[in-house]
Formats: sequence, C-alpha cells, structure tokens
Amino acid sequence: MKRKLRLLVVEDSDEDAFRLLRELERTYDIEHRQVWTREDTRAALREPWDVVISDWSMPEFSGREAFSMVRDAGLDLPFVIVSGTIDEDIAVDALTAGVHGFISKGQLARLVPTIDRELREVTQRQRQREAEAEVIRQAREIERSARLLRSVLDSVPDAVIVAGEQGQLLTWNTAASALLDIDPATRSWSNTGFYLPDRVTPVSPDDRPLAQALRGEVVVRQELVRRSSEDAGAWMSISARPLHDEAGVEGAVAVFRDISRERAAQEQLMISDRMASIGMLAAGVAHEINNPLAAVIANLDLAMSELADLQPRGSLEAVNEMLEDVRAAADRVKHIVRDLKIFSRDEETKDGAVDVHQMLDSMLRMAWNEIKHRARMVKEYGKDIPPVRGSESRLGQVFLNLIVNAAQAIPEGNAARNQIRVSTSVEGSNVIIEITDTGTGMSVETVRHLFTPFFTTNPPGIGTGLGLSISHSIVTSLGGELRIDSELGRGTTVQVVLPIAASIETETTTLIPICASRRAHVMVVDDEAIIAAAVRRLLARDHDVVIATRAIEGLHRIQSGERFDLILCDLMMPQMTGMELHDKIAAIDGDQAARMVFLTGGAFTPSARQFLDRVPNQRIEKPFDAQYLRVLVNDRVR
Repeated sequence: MKRKLRLLVVEDSDEDAFRLLRELERTYDIEHRQVWTREDTRAALREPWDVVISDWSMPEFSGREAFSMVRDAGLDLPFVIVSGTIDEDIAVDALTAGVHGFISKGQLARLVPTIDRELREVTQRQRQREAEAEVIRQAREIERSARLLRSVLDSVPDAVIVAGEQGQLLTWNTAASALLDIDPATRSWSNTGFYLPDRVTPVSPDDRPLAQALRGEVVVRQELVRRSSEDAGAWMSISARPLHDEAGVEGAVAVFRDISRERAAQEQLMISDRMASIGMLAAGVAHEINNPLAAVIANLDLAMSELADLQPRGSLEAVNEMLEDVRAAADRVKHIVRDLKIFSRDEETKDGAVDVHQMLDSMLRMAWNEIKHRARMVKEYGKDIPPVRGSESRLGQVFLNLIVNAAQAIPEGNAARNQIRVSTSVEGSNVIIEITDTGTGMSVETVRHLFTPFFTTNPPGIGTGLGLSISHSIVTSLGGELRIDSELGRGTTVQVVLPIAASIETETTTLIPICASRRAHVMVVDDEAIIAAAVRRLLARDHDVVIATRAIEGLHRIQSGERFDLILCDLMMPQMTGMELHDKIAAIDGDQAARMVFLTGGAFTPSARQFLDRVPNQRIEKPFDAQYLRVLVNDRVR
C-alpha cells in the first residue's frame, strides 16, 4: 500500500512537473498542486503540505524566493530543489540558504530517498520540538507550583522550615525569617535558646523537635520557651515530621507557632479562676470568722459596760484593762477579715467610687508581713483626696501587687535603712497614687519589658510574670495610667493615675444615740446560738427578745400569728437562708418583712449579693458594735 504524500510543486514547466510526479507515484499516493508565481505560492502555503519541490530558476519566480516564503511562514517542510542545470555555485547557494536537498532533473531516482530522509528528519524535529515544549511546559508548571507553594508558605502566619537530612535549611517562609532569625545568605538560623516550660532547663540538641523529626520521630505541638539571656522569651508550640524517600528519612519539616498571647490569656484565665476560688474561700472564711467574732465583741462590749457600772472599781480596773486589750485585738481581727473580704467581691460588679486611702491601708495591712523585715512604711496621704472610679477587688489587686513588688525589691534584714513610701495627690481630674521603694532598682531594658506577659525579675518558681501585665490592663481599662521610673541601685517609683469618680449619691444613715421610747418585741434569727444569745443580752435591758436558731422556727412564729416590732435575721443559714425567710414572710405579711434587718458575716454568693441589691432592708455587718446595734434598734421601734 502506497504512502499518502501531499506535495506542493513550484514549477513553470508542465512537462518537468509530469516527469517528477511520475517518478514519485511509483512510491507514493500523491495529492499535489502546481504553482509558479509568487501569489499562487503564497496562497498555496496556507494549505497543509508534506513536501515542497521547487525549480531553482523560473522566468518570474525562483526557488530561493519560494524557500524564503516557506521559512517566513514558520513551516517546517522538506524543501527540495529539482533543477535542470547543475551548477556548483547554485547548489552551494541553495544549501547555504537552508534547503534540504538539491537534485538534477536528470537524477530523479534520488528524489524518493531524499524525500524519505527529509520526512524522517522533519518527524524527528517535530518530536524534538514537542519534547522541548513539554519540558518548557513542565518547567513553567514547576515554576507556577513553586510560586504557589511559596505564596502558600508565606501566607501561613506560623514559622515553617524545611531541613535536609543533615539539618541544613532548604527553604522557609517569611514568618520563619523573623521568628527564627534566619540569615538567607548563609541559610543558617539560631537553633538554640530552647528551654523547657520551667524556663531554666535548656533543651538538649538531640531533644529539639527538628532533631527528633530527622530521626524519624513525629513531634506534635510540643510547648517550649525560646529566649536569649536578655529577654523573657516567647512560648512556642512546635510540630515536626520527617520527610521520607525510598532510602528513608531525607529531611524534615517543622512548624513553630508563637503562642505567647495564648499562654498569657490562659495564665490570666487560670489566675482569674484562682482569684475567684480564693475570693469564695476568703468570703467563706470571713463569714466563719465573723460569726464567732461577733459574739466575742458583743459579749466583750457587754462585759465592759457591766464592769463600768460596778463601783468602786478597785481591783476590777486591771480586769477592765485586760478586756480592753482583748477588745483591741478583736478589732484587729475584724480589720483583717474586712481586708480579706475585698477579694471576695464579684469581679463583674460595676465600677463605683473607691476610697483610695481606705484601700491602700487595707492592702498595706495585707502585705505587712512582706514589708516589716525589709523596710519602714511611710504614708504621705494628701488631704481631701476624692474617690476614684473602679472596683475595690480590682484596684485591691493592683495596689497589693505593686506594694509586694516594692517589698520584694528590697533585701531582707536592714529595715531601718530602707523605706517604702506611699503618697497620694490630685492632679487635674486624676488622683495620683505613688509607691516608692529604696530597693535595687531596674535597668532601662528591664523597665521596657515590665508589662510583657511572663516577664519577671524574680528567680524561677517565684511569681508568674503576669502581675504587672494584669495590673496594667486593669488600670488602663479604668481610663488610667501606670507609670514606672527606676534606676539601678536607686530604687523604683510607680505612679498609678486614676480618674476621679463622678459624683455618686450614696445613702447614708446617721444614728443619734437615743434611749428606748418603749419596750419592743424583737426576734433574733441566727443559726449561731452564741450570737443570738449575745444580741439578746445586749437588748434585754430595753426590749423583749426571743431567739430562733433556725429560720423555720422564726417562720412558724409568724405563721402562728406572732408579730414583732423588729426582726434581726442572719443572711446565710443552713436549710433555710435569711433570703428565703424574707420572701416567705413577705408572702404572709409584707409589713413584717419590711421590719427585717439583716445581720451578715459576708454576702459571698452571687444570689446573696443580688438579694441585698434587690431589697431595701437595712443590713449590719458582723462583727457589729454593741452601742450601734442598741441605737439602731431604739431608732427603728420609736
């Protein structure tokens, strides 16, 4: 079966064209066209051809011009010259121009082998061009994939590095350059400064995540601290995996995520939870202390009053002095409990007006154990300092932290030569609280990092490095400022700038000492029998007092029709609380519910705080002053 051949013949002689075609038809199934002018040749080249055979010299056209047309059209076709005259110069000129063969019209037997050879070379060139095009396509695809991979890597906020089997860096993303201090010129990075979570134990080179991955191990979110000797460092979560080929591990990829903010938030949440737990504990402890303390103080006041009425005093004077000392000690316990209760306040309560001096005094008492062996305490309070806006618990946390920091900056053992000075003043619309110590002081670099979470100048195991960060957040959230001025060897001054509280109307009750105008019927409801007995002793001289040590007993008296001029009721009791008793009495007789005065050792539950905010009834904090209680009762039953 003959092979098909599409042939373009550029020849002005029909006879020569006939002879040429006859020779080729012995081998090929010819589909041809004959042209001999420029215009026809140009038009014919728009059609697909396998071979072009052209005469070299024609009256109005030439083989050189025809070949130029083929080349200019970008066609890779075998172009063979078949000429009637063989001239060496013509042949050299044709072959130099790039034609693929030059045959004399008298040697047409060479035509088929020449065409076969040129068709094979065209096929080879076509395959080579296709292969080259595929290589270029693949190179472009690889380049596009590399650009896409680079774009993806650089869009990842975490640091990503790829290392070879010897640990050498192969590639990395933009985040890695900044986080890991990569030098692109040397492809090196600081694979040091990694510490365990205790911040002091360095991670050995073999235990670093990348080294583990190069050994074929998988590391998932290992948390380490990376720091230099000059800074507090950053918490990192590191994951690393080996890269395998047929021979085994050929490298590793590692991802470093800076989780300092997450850790700070987690630590602050833990501290908040801890503070909430401590607050609940403090409130519970305060309540448990206040109940017996109320009985102690009430009975002391009564005993001292009875002794004062005994004449002549004689030897009882010494007894009275002893009781006064006990009363002073009890007052001291009362102040300690009151200070402790500051941290039991609900953190979600709205900001109000806070007495700065009262708050500072409370925190100084709480920190006194830290201060007394290190420094003298100097207070320079300004006159008529207005209240500031905030909450007692949050500002108490700030002041306590700053006072303890000041104390810990001073070595123990030389209290006479050191001092901590706390002063207050007003500057425009702000109150300035200044805490100055004569401690070791700090460098400029240390001061610059003070508000950074986890940064601490204390040795490992002491503090979390979050105290100043949290204090700064609290103060700024209140619209204030926290300023620190320090110098090595000369001590530190911290200024807390807080806005003056807006004018707040506060309900005040002024009681004028009066005698009982009539003998009233009073009920005391308290599960602490010693408190109930103490209250009855205090009031029995002027009033008729009954006791109920369970709320249900008091409720039964009301339900049975008994009525009282005043009901003194504990707020927190087992089985039935004072709150529940109030609501049940209100359902029976609203007037009796309105006559209730609550005795509270501390409203330390959210429901108790909400209840006291809801009802208008008076309340008395335990431990109460005996004279105050007498006056209040006499005033209420007039």
